[in-house]
Amino acid sequence: MRTYHAFAATGLLVCGLVAPSSIRAEQAPADEPADKIEVEIEAEAEAETPDLLDTTPTVESDFGFLEQQIYRGEARQAADHLQTMVQQVEATRHRYHEDLLLPLTLLGDALMVQREYGVALEHYERARHIARVSYGLFDPRQLAVVYREAEAYKKVGDLASAGQREEYAYEVLLKAYDVHDPQVLPALMRLGRFYLETYNYLAARTLFNRAMNVHSSNGTDYSIAAVPALQGIALSYRLERFPPYYIATASDNQRLQGPTPGLTNSDLDNQQVSFNSFPAGEKALQQIVEIQRRQDPQDAEATLDAIVALADWHLLFSRNNTAATLYSHVYEQMAEQGEDAAAFFGAPKLIYLPKPSDPTPPDVATQIQPAQGMVELSFNVSTTGRVRKLKTTESQPPKLMDFRVRRSMRLAIYRPKLIEAVPVLTEGETYRHEFEYYPAQAPIEPGDPPVAENNPEAEVSES
Repeated sequence: MRTYHAFAATGLLVCGLVAPSSIRAEQAPADEPADKIEVEIEAEAEAETPDLLDTTPTVESDFGFLEQQIYRGEARQAADHLQTMVQQVEATRHRYHEDLLLPLTLLGDALMVQREYGVALEHYERARHIARVSYGLFDPRQLAVVYREAEAYKKVGDLASAGQREEYAYEVLLKAYDVHDPQVLPALMRLGRFYLETYNYLAARTLFNRAMNVHSSNGTDYSIAAVPALQGIALSYRLERFPPYYIATASDNQRLQGPTPGLTNSDLDNQQVSFNSFPAGEKALQQIVEIQRRQDPQDAEATLDAIVALADWHLLFSRNNTAATLYSHVYEQMAEQGEDAAAFFGAPKLIYLPKPSDPTPPDVATQIQPAQGMVELSFNVSTTGRVRKLKTTESQPPKLMDFRVRRSMRLAIYRPKLIEAVPVLTEGETYRHEFEYYPAQAPIEPGDPPVAENNPEAEVSES
């Protein structure tokens, strides 16, 4: 069965969650937890990270094999060989000779595979210094190493340093090329994606808008190459309106914030918080639909993907009639093309759920070992994708997280089930939230309201 894709997002790298590289998420079962943020943006035609190796036969023969060895389970052997090469160059030349650039960088790669991130960073830093000395302070040839540094900093959780490296790479390309040169697009997209992953959606929006300006200047704003930037623009508006975590207090909002962008105000184009995220996001998604329709030959699956993403956008903002019309159109088109529309729309699909805050860990000095807890809910999904008749069916430990999970689930939005192209009510859906807790804690954390089962007023909105 062919799988269509949807525009979905519910978590961020800054929160310690996985952040894939595209906003298109595979169709998943209705009860799949949405605690992974889908900050996915389609890969562009051009590489976003410069190649390290040249295409000359000499370089390929000397280092190509070692690069392959690193990623086929022989990283330690490759590291040993590369260390020997580094020592030989140091002995015959000097510690900052140009011939050390490739072996030092590949040695860093081998250490990254072995999860020795700190040592890898030392080798990358030295390699970057050699590139700057050999080619010039702002030569783009250093970017293959700079981006490796950024990835290593992400691995050790130093997002501030990772952001500095991503921003530096962007500034290097701006010095090397005109602001409308397509050569700056990879850096714009990488940095925009990093800002999305760290919840700096205003800075991300600026960069994706700039990417679209580059496309417009080069006549590619209605080409497939422009789709990732348009997806980024829409996702920046989505994150602004639909945060990945439930925001109950100021501290909840603070924990979403990643490192502050280091670019100047002029670089950020003075982006302001939007009071209505719907129109701009809709415009970007509509342009993606138009781009797909203009392709010759047209990719029917990609076109339907784009329409589903647009329908999800309308559903998120309670434009329920338009969303239903678009879903029905996709259903009918799939049926005409011989696809299994009934299976694709056969169950509600979770498209938004703000993750509840988990129990606060105790002081490190207490050394309490965490235990696994869970809350399981049952509910109905209405024809507009909203949760109704919410009930707790099981929780362990009882009442520790019941209120928080239910509070988040009341804000959940599902793509509704369709039968014969018509949205229908779905009864008996379930959702399971798993979390770590610390057994010495009290059953209910201070400041939590009473659970909904003991609070009749809390149930009114769910019926």
